[in-house]
Amino acid sequence: MIHRLNDIDIEVERKFIRSMRLSILPPDARVHLSVPFFVSSEAVQSFLLSRWEWICRNREKVLNRPRPQLPEYVSGEQHYLFGRPYTLQPESVTSGANAVVLEGETIIMRCRPNSTVANRRALLHEWYRPLLRARLTALVSLWLARLGEAPVEWTIRHMRREWGSCAARKRRLVFNLDLARVPDECIEYVVVHELTHLAVQNHGPAFQTLMTQRLPNWKNLRKQLNNSSLWNTRSKQSEC
Repeated sequence: MIHRLNDIDIEVERKFIRSMRLSILPPDARVHLSVPFFVSSEAVQSFLLSRWEWICRNREKVLNRPRPQLPEYVSGEQHYLFGRPYTLQPESVTSGANAVVLEGETIIMRCRPNSTVANRRALLHEWYRPLLRARLTALVSLWLARLGEAPVEWTIRHMRREWGSCAARKRRLVFNLDLARVPDECIEYVVVHELTHLAVQNHGPAFQTLMTQRLPNWKNLRKQLNNSSLWNTRSKQSEC
């Protein structure tokens, strides 16, 4: 839902959370507000008005940041697989299927001479998908058994703002395809994080206590994940 305030559009999303969360999202400084289902529209309006100076100040900061350099999927670029850097080497082919193969420290990308950046990005992403699925299959099974949880449904999707999500009532998890680029221990952190949301649907003290019991170094892993070189093509969002 879009809420317009003083000529600025604010995305309002109702979720199973305990309190409102306001974010300024790069690169275009979109304003996003997550709202608990029980909060009234009047309370949303009052909250936004109380944060108006913060919104204006942080939108300006985001808009003035240098735009990150996006990958072009050309020869010599560095791309990551499970936390390790590899050099990309595209090779033009005129017949047969497009393909990506790993040879030593090089990711060989065989594609048509006229392939676009979008074509090459999609090709690399589809190469990542089964590799990540194998890692997630093992980790989800391990932790379901360790926690004594019943099976869950899960899938992989390219997500813009989250490493994962959990629909607790449906017992359905979604994992970000970009996890194929980060170390195994960070993937495990995301798996445990989303499985913990089956018990606690917010990030409050009860959730943090459970996370510490299950994965004592989870805060370090979260920091490692969010500071990873993967995000050199993205800008951090401002949150209130």
